[in-house]
Amino acid sequence: MSNSILSLKKLNLAYNKTVVVPDLDLDVREGELIALLGPSGCGKTTTMRAIAGLMAPHSGTIHIDGKDVTRMPANKRGIGLVFQSYALFPHLNAFENVAFGLRLKKLAETEIKSKVEHGLQTVGLAHLATRKPAEMSGGQQQRLSLARSLVMEPKILLLDEPLSNLDARLRLDMRTELQRVQRETGVTMVFVTHDQSEALALADRIVLMKDGLIEQIGTPSELYNRPRTKFAADFFGFENIFKISGNALVGDAGSLQVSYQVDAEYLAWRPSAVTVGNGSYNGKIVGVAFAGEHIEYVLETLLGQITASSPAAERKFKVGETIKFDLPLASGFALYP
Repeated sequence: MSNSILSLKKLNLAYNKTVVVPDLDLDVREGELIALLGPSGCGKTTTMRAIAGLMAPHSGTIHIDGKDVTRMPANKRGIGLVFQSYALFPHLNAFENVAFGLRLKKLAETEIKSKVEHGLQTVGLAHLATRKPAEMSGGQQQRLSLARSLVMEPKILLLDEPLSNLDARLRLDMRTELQRVQRETGVTMVFVTHDQSEALALADRIVLMKDGLIEQIGTPSELYNRPRTKFAADFFGFENIFKISGNALVGDAGSLQVSYQVDAEYLAWRPSAVTVGNGSYNGKIVGVAFAGEHIEYVLETLLGQITASSPAAERKFKVGETIKFDLPLASGFALYP
């Protein structure tokens, strides 16, 4: 890819003799905001550590801006890091935290002052320049950590679970903040997350990983609406996935005869695509949860448990009720081998 600022080729990463990432190829475009997404142990953080120069690959190469940096020290790569834990100096105020790396570069004081003030302004913290981290909220500390990396003018900014320590409201605010900063600065960002909603909201492209390999890569819309595998479908909210064999759906508990035949390996439904209250099949409600605008149900069926949801304004069913339900072919998603 000619406009790639980051290129990983045949990357093999291991801890001692345990291979975590067996053979990874990935190109990241300049100015892109890309998410490495997946469950714990999928290799996303290990990949980020290798890009940052915090671990050496067993084999393969890492190119940044066209240069092979595979064996280059971390401080020579032009990489910025924003850690989950913020990693701020508690005894230094916000200005000095941001200035720390610039002072190591032995820049002139006037240049340091200009860069730090601009960095704090970029993340909306200019008015808190004299505060220490303990006097700041979690969101402010995260923005301070972001400013500290940005003033170093990195070619690539790596963010390790950047929002996981924030409460729900602050996570939403920081999503907007990260997008704004990335848009205004144009810096390439690669962030690691296990939260699919975070990746969907922030990323230009998502790299979904499983067992150290890329399961699927694409835009948020592509992964959400057109997952290619059972794993990808499950990860992006198709909670009801059943093997299809002839005219039967096959689940963990048994099978269910259906009126359709599909040339696919699996059929999958999001909870909202399951019809509750009418249909051809019976299920017993074993769980009910209020979720704001809709009600979530867990049904015990011949297939095993099925997760469904319906608008809160509709009739609410109770735990213990046996109700009709349906799995309409029109709202199912076919998964192929």
